[in-house]
Amino acid sequence: MKVGLLRVQGALVALPVDVLREVVPLPERFDALPTAAPGLVGAVLLRDTVLPVLDLAALSGTTDGTAPPTAAMGVVVLVHDGRALGVLVDSVHDVVTLDPAALQPVAAGERRLFTAAFVRPGTGEVGSLLDPAAVFGVPGVLAMTSAPDAAEGQPPAGTGTGTGLDPAHLVVRCTSAGGAGDVLLAIDVADVQTTLPSLSPRPSQLSSAWCLGVTDHGDVRLPVVDPLALLGLPPADRSTSWQALLVRSERGLLALVFAEALDIVRVAPSARSAAPPSRGLAAGVVRDVARLPQGPAFVVDVAALLADAEVSALTSLNTGPGAAAPAGEVTGEVTAALHHDPVVLFRARGTVTAPLDQVDGVVPFPAAPVPWIGGSSDLGALVTDADVVPLLDLSELLGRGRLADPTAGVVLLVRPPADDPDGPPRRVGLVVEELSDIERPVWREALDEAAAEERAPLVRTGSATGPLLACVDLHALAEPFVRVGSAATSPSRGPELWHAVTRD
Repeated sequence: MKVGLLRVQGALVALPVDVLREVVPLPERFDALPTAAPGLVGAVLLRDTVLPVLDLAALSGTTDGTAPPTAAMGVVVLVHDGRALGVLVDSVHDVVTLDPAALQPVAAGERRLFTAAFVRPGTGEVGSLLDPAAVFGVPGVLAMTSAPDAAEGQPPAGTGTGTGLDPAHLVVRCTSAGGAGDVLLAIDVADVQTTLPSLSPRPSQLSSAWCLGVTDHGDVRLPVVDPLALLGLPPADRSTSWQALLVRSERGLLALVFAEALDIVRVAPSARSAAPPSRGLAAGVVRDVARLPQGPAFVVDVAALLADAEVSALTSLNTGPGAAAPAGEVTGEVTAALHHDPVVLFRARGTVTAPLDQVDGVVPFPAAPVPWIGGSSDLGALVTDADVVPLLDLSELLGRGRLADPTAGVVLLVRPPADDPDGPPRRVGLVVEELSDIERPVWREALDEAAAEERAPLVRTGSATGPLLACVDLHALAEPFVRVGSAATSPSRGPELWHAVTRD
């Protein structure tokens, strides 16, 4: 079963995803309701709907309910049997799949809110499964009738006639800088992992014209993207407060900023118009324009967005907060005028680059690596849900000497082409000091095949006067360690491992 993970007064709580609707910011105050109920803190006005809000900690007896919860950062809107109410949460985490057979039932009792205990996949943290029926059944709670799109599957007025269940879309307002006005985006709710009620991106070397920096979400540091700039529109106003919605590709998460969530509506085909001709990424991402009561909204194809090479590359570089945190100011902007394939810059006793498409992901150095049986490296191996990844000091492989403290670095996961096309892919973890940047080279030296045997192309990043840097072939470095049946020994450091030599 799929559940959304929340945190309430520090405790991990799960709810079935089909009852989770959205997350809204914590209001400055709650309005009083003419009723008394355990844990009821008041009501908020959500798009002309009065939404009662419960404090689960007070309801379950964790707190006495006499003081407002200091840890709460937002309100999660729940919809169950055509009724809606809100619950206070400290934070919103991921969507995970729980094995029903692994749930440990909780004994029945008076005011039982939680039906089972579970172990969070990947972390081992114990959580509790909340029973939506028990929450909505609290005596005295005036749960409101939910919006027609959630209750009956019918489109709201103004979105077309529709047949059956037309796709539900989250409509968000994005505010452009320089007085360019607001832009509405409509995104299929099936593509939205969750929403963050407030967001303040931190500067990062990942920053570009459309990447605003990074933010932490649960155990992951992920890139924050301005969808307006990404689509070639005037960028978002950086003086306003932001919310964000999270979307997930096969490689990782991405945060898209917006100013305000307006509604969830079902957009019928009859309420759509063909999108105007456009260039760049927008040509494949904006499918059409939805005619909504709030105004025209660009319908965003999230799958097409995440399929873009540069966007996909950003999602693959999700790192944990324990990793070396990217910091600093913008070092360069990714622009459509640069045609060379992007490279990732990192530190390994000097600045080195590698083709971005060779990096399968970036993770922190593990706190407790396991021994690498039969391997020559003393760094051990990283155990993941899918494989056991041997860890290698990249600087040492390149003949630069060992890193001063590999355990303080980050791991580039590399998945070279498998020797056996029918066999399972294997990965190697190359340990570097820190991840520095992602850039498109402004210049790349072209050498013929004979010359490349002695010296492969150099790349120049940042600007026309930027440094010439080595571009390492990570696949060639990792390939000897993933060959099925081969001994895990140090590979030769011949010129075939390099695209270039360094002048760092």
